[in-house]
Amino acid sequence: MADERIIFKGNPSTVSILGSLLVCVILFLAGSIGLILYWNKLSPGPLRQVVFWLPLIPLLFLIGKWTALKFLSYEITSERIKITKGLLSKRTDELELYRAKDTSLVEPFLYRMFSVGNIVIITGDASTPTVELRAINHAKEIREQLRVSIEECRGRKRTGIVELE
Repeated sequence: MADERIIFKGNPSTVSILGSLLVCVILFLAGSIGLILYWNKLSPGPLRQVVFWLPLIPLLFLIGKWTALKFLSYEITSERIKITKGLLSKRTDELELYRAKDTSLVEPFLYRMFSVGNIVIITGDASTPTVELRAINHAKEIREQLRVSIEECRGRKRTGIVELE
C-alpha cells in the first residue's frame, strides 16, 4: 500500500549470542594456553598439525553464529511483518498484521540489561501460528507500536477476532 510505513527494520541484537561468545572465547583461550604449554611435548607429525589448528574451531563456530544472526532481518511495517533469512539463498516470510491475534513481550534477565526483548505474536494463520522476533532492541516500544498498527490495520480491513467459549 502507498501509506505503508516502517515501524522497525533491523537484525536481532548481538546480545542473543553472548553466551556462545563467552563459551567460544573460553574454549579458544584454553586451547591456546594448552597449545603453548604442551607444544614441545608433542612429537612432530600430523597430530601436531591437527592440535595446532584445534583452538580455531570455537572461533569458526562463533563466526558461523554471528553470520547467521546478521543475515536474519526483520521489517515491521504498518501492514505486515517480513522476516528474511539466508546468506546465499534467501527466504522471506510475511505475516499480514490483521491476522495477528495477540502479542507478548518476553524479556530474559540478560536481555533486559541491554534493553532487548523478544516479541511473540500469536496469529490466526494456519501456516505460522506463532511468530517470534528475537532479540529486538527497544522491544517494549516496538511492541506497543505494533499493537497500535494491528488495531489500525484491523479497522482498515474491517476484520476482528471472534472468541468462542
